[in-house]
Amino acid sequence: MDHFFDLFIREARGKISKYVDYRRSDRSYGFLLSMIPVEEAPAAVTDAPAVAVDGGIGIVELDNGHKILLARAAAVGKGLLKREFVTDVLTVDSTAASWAYLILTESLVGMAALDEGGFDYLLMDGSLYAKSVMLIHNLILTKEFQSIFYIPEMILALFSLTELLKRAEEAGVRAVFVSKDSKFKILKEYAAFEALRGKADDFIVDRGLSWYSIMWLRKFRRAIFSAYQKLRGDPEAALALDALFKQSVTDPAVLAGMKARAYTTPMLLGACDAYMSYKGLTSVGKLMDAVEDRVEDAMAFRGESSAPDYLDMAYRALSSMPKVLFFYLKPSELSEPLLVEMPLPRSKMFDGAPVKAFYPQASVDDVVSLLLAQYKDEAHYNYWLWYAHEVASFKRSQLAEYAVYIKQMLRGAGVSTARRVKMAMGL
Repeated sequence: MDHFFDLFIREARGKISKYVDYRRSDRSYGFLLSMIPVEEAPAAVTDAPAVAVDGGIGIVELDNGHKILLARAAAVGKGLLKREFVTDVLTVDSTAASWAYLILTESLVGMAALDEGGFDYLLMDGSLYAKSVMLIHNLILTKEFQSIFYIPEMILALFSLTELLKRAEEAGVRAVFVSKDSKFKILKEYAAFEALRGKADDFIVDRGLSWYSIMWLRKFRRAIFSAYQKLRGDPEAALALDALFKQSVTDPAVLAGMKARAYTTPMLLGACDAYMSYKGLTSVGKLMDAVEDRVEDAMAFRGESSAPDYLDMAYRALSSMPKVLFFYLKPSELSEPLLVEMPLPRSKMFDGAPVKAFYPQASVDDVVSLLLAQYKDEAHYNYWLWYAHEVASFKRSQLAEYAVYIKQMLRGAGVSTARRVKMAMGL
């Protein structure tokens, strides 16, 4: 018997009704799409050899608050299956640590696939730009105090990712990162600030066009709000400002009216993160100053001596991190646009001024053609990436089996799996 169903009906009906009304009255951002250059996709091909990589994370909680982290990843392709598995005991709780281990494991299995060879494209699940910037942010910011403990793992993940990209380029293999449900606002911001050109303060518009996510910086947010007050009588400017303030409006919302089998002109992303640009952290030297302090803090927390190897790995990773080619591809009329990213060969992310600009000379027709050929439907947006996900992701039954063995391994340690784990998994 469900003792809460009446409360569910009472609470959910009102909240969901308000949300439905909000969605019905929500403005259309179609006019922003007209400011984004879109290309017609070439014909699809089927004979390009490709390997796909995806990973999964499993967590088994212990009754003393510690956690066993299980990270695994698979590289799959025609006649190829490579596997990697990384396990660690997290004695300090950190959400960032799990993502670092996932990136590490996926990078390791990607390199194992490259060693095997026999393919032209390496398809990676997720966003290259997001993974890179997330790891770098954790190396220079105290976003989550506990993450300081895992600075060495963040460095190792970033180093492994850049090593994967370097090896792929050396092998003549094109690394392609694909995201199905993007929450990026890069093109939305570009289109909104383009609509404000000549209407809002030139300095703010220029920063919005050349940096990403200036709305998170208070100084710029206040200036944009001031423009919002002044430009209410201008319908297009008001709509552009409204899109900037609404964090729920993402790139896919702006691209909703995009034609099927089309893609946005590739954009080149360098060190355009608003926080790093605002703080002047857009060179390897400046970043390394911040990383050195964080490594020192991490070593103190871990009770270890100084670790120059970590600083060397961080320097090599930051020095070789490439700029990113970024575009959206809409495979069919009913599909959400796929976010596609690739490293720009022979480029450095932290080399020169920040970059966020359309790059029409980029050659991506082969990648677009390949992804269209491998698209089946919304669920199977890429059959190799879908299969890699099926192989690598943790099923509930699998995690329960792992937990049984972990419970046995812990005998004599004075610790066991957490009570709620035992209840949930029947242990």
